[in-house]
Amino acid sequence: MGLAKQLLNEEYTLSMGCRVSVTSGLGGTTVKWSVSRMSAGEGRRPRKGDETVGFTCPRCHKPLSVTVESLAKARAKYEIYRVLGWLLLLSLLVTVPMLVHLGGQTVEEGDTEPVNVIGRLVAACAVAIIIGPAFLTTAGNYSGVKKLRLVRDGGGRTVWVQGHRLF
Repeated sequence: MGLAKQLLNEEYTLSMGCRVSVTSGLGGTTVKWSVSRMSAGEGRRPRKGDETVGFTCPRCHKPLSVTVESLAKARAKYEIYRVLGWLLLLSLLVTVPMLVHLGGQTVEEGDTEPVNVIGRLVAACAVAIIIGPAFLTTAGNYSGVKKLRLVRDGGGRTVWVQGHRLF
């Protein structure tokens, strides 16, 4: 796990954004965030499993919590995302030449099998082109910190936190 050991450490940093403003215009909607980097709790990952850590938003002072994964689990997920992304991109080295080769052949009238094969190859190429880079991007942004929740007065946690997000 070469690169994962360098990127994911026993200590974690929480990058949390609190929404400052939202402006709508002709080109779209612009959201401005106040991003804070902090170490919630003790700033160390749990030895096994997941741990819920509470903290307070430095801008609006709301009580929030996040779930932090253990180092082994975070590294394993990082490596899985990275391997799947590269495998999908490397599959293009096989599917694109096959698609070009089969696309250049003539087909007898009434024979639908080559058309079906080309359709499957086009679908496989599209999946690899879209999902491969998505997995690599997910691996690059993966920190093992998830489930941002607002802590209510009674100690319960909400599913959606309005005006906050993890970066």
